[in-house]
Amino acid sequence: MSVFVRAAALTGYQPLAQSLGLDVPALLARFELPLAALHEPDRLISYPAFINLLEESAVLGHCADFGLRLAHVQGIGILGPIAVLLRQARHVSEAIELGVRYLFVHSPALSLQLQADAEQPDRINLQLDIRQVNLAARLQITSLSLSIICQCLRQLTADRVQPLQVSLPQAQPADLAVYQRAYGCAVRFMAASASVQLLASDLEVVLGEQDPQIKQLALDYLQRYAGPSATRLSEQVRRLAGELLGSGLATQEAIARSLALHPRTLQRRLRAEGTSFAELLDNVRQEQFKALIALPGGPSLTQIAHFLGYAEASVLSRSCTRWFGSSPRAMRALRVQ
Repeated sequence: MSVFVRAAALTGYQPLAQSLGLDVPALLARFELPLAALHEPDRLISYPAFINLLEESAVLGHCADFGLRLAHVQGIGILGPIAVLLRQARHVSEAIELGVRYLFVHSPALSLQLQADAEQPDRINLQLDIRQVNLAARLQITSLSLSIICQCLRQLTADRVQPLQVSLPQAQPADLAVYQRAYGCAVRFMAASASVQLLASDLEVVLGEQDPQIKQLALDYLQRYAGPSATRLSEQVRRLAGELLGSGLATQEAIARSLALHPRTLQRRLRAEGTSFAELLDNVRQEQFKALIALPGGPSLTQIAHFLGYAEASVLSRSCTRWFGSSPRAMRALRVQ
């Protein structure tokens, strides 16, 4: 199955590559990317080919931070209509919800998830995943994508939200300062996943004035790309609930908004599929609890309660008893034996 990305991803590539002495037409031809894509941002190009183009450009240009330099040139404008929509969000949490929902329009290979930080409850991680692309070398696209995320957060909030740390699943480079300057925060290497860390309170930061008409136009435009989905609504709700659970954003209102539905419409359509939002959320919590409680030396019960979106550990205890007829402590003791 082919995976595509909007050719806007090539914005700024030609002048950057030429400044490093690279033959742009030859490189594009090598990876079977049309030269015309440099000037047609809405054209679809092969995402694996684009990723390989960045990696080869970094090697041939002796430029280990090629992706970071390209991100600096591009900015959030490469997201096109998605950027327009994000600017109309009421607060950071809604902007993230909209990003999670519509990033596939830029490329279906890109996925964002908001997760609670396992070690620092006052922090959250916006995790980036590149799916459906079986490439070992993806350092440049990862560093580029995280830089765009950082730029989005700063621009949408007029610098009121500042990333605390960027995590990269790669070895530490020789020139660490280049990455620190590019991201404007601490950088952690050899991480399990690529992510940007924020304060949980940043989710409540209110953005500038919104224009409801522009927001609706952007939504209508992006919905045309979504097309008729073969995926049941209940599965979409389960996926979003799992991605947003630890952030406190897995509410019926927030997920309905992410799906561009009224909460009552969401509930009505779920009833037609024989379920409800409360039932789906409960199932997701049960599944995540089983995974978390099984981790050797895993999070505390208080942390697990937080990950599952519960205000108190006592609520987790009641849910666990309802699910399994046993307390969380008893479940953990049983797993350890």
